Amino acid sequence: MSIRQMQQIAELRRQGSATTKDRRILLEAHKNKLAEQIERLQEHYEVINEKIEIYHQWELENS
Repeated sequence: MSIRQMQQIAELRRQGSATTKDRRILLEAHKNKLAEQIERLQEHYEVINEKIEIYHQWELENS
């Protein structure tokens, strides 16, 4: 979450309970972005593990 978004949520919080829905919507949007980032990171993690396994196999073949 960017500093700007955190400031926006803080400002909405100062405005009171009338902004609860707006704050929830902002947090849900942030949650969705995090889920996308986690998915991409998981994909990268899997690729790295595959490469590590390939290098390990090469080491075994060449030793």
